[in-house]
Amino acid sequence: MKIFLFLIFILIPINLFLIFIWAPPVNWPGEKGLILGHIQKIFYYHVSSAWLMMLSLFLALIFSIYYLKTRNLKYDILSAVSVKLGLLFGIISTIMGSIWAKPAWGVFWTWDPRLTTMAITILYYFGYIAFRNMLNDDIETRAKISSYIAIIGFINVPLTFISIRIWRSLHPIVIEGRSEKFNMSPEIVYVLMFSLFTLSLLFIILFYLTYKIDHYELKRSLK
Repeated sequence: MKIFLFLIFILIPINLFLIFIWAPPVNWPGEKGLILGHIQKIFYYHVSSAWLMMLSLFLALIFSIYYLKTRNLKYDILSAVSVKLGLLFGIISTIMGSIWAKPAWGVFWTWDPRLTTMAITILYYFGYIAFRNMLNDDIETRAKISSYIAIIGFINVPLTFISIRIWRSLHPIVIEGRSEKFNMSPEIVYVLMFSLFTLSLLFIILFYLTYKIDHYELKRSLK
């Protein structure tokens, strides 16, 4: 873990330099193109955070299935940690997207399909956390019901991703790299990949530390 901490302290300053100094602004069409081109730099962490949210909630799905199969509380803790980090990165992504939306759309929030499905996902998993906090005294029941909640909730995660492809949406399709609204140069792609790698390393560190804390709390409650 020490090597991960060492790397993250090195990579974050490099990542910020690449984002704000080295990477060119995106060439957006229209009269707001120059402003949006610079505001766009927020998207490196916006996109990376969104992907990590989806990855984390997918891990919660897998760990929940393993818990129901094995009844090993370790997997319940791993699932809960995954949901917590999924919420963290989902909120980060939503906040950064709202900052970009203000100059792009004129408002911080609109009930666009992508934003709506994202909000539903975040609120649902907040409910997951609230439910777990209500059943701290009945660990087995909490683990069982929480697993079903995490499995059912994941249905909305891929829906959030494909929402801008199946419904009319203001949100640009950036992952394909060939949207008429969002043309990414090789430099931008490189910085996006570097940002994703950096945040993924941070994710691993947070996952490890959160698991250690929750596992300690579980052992203390079982005494």
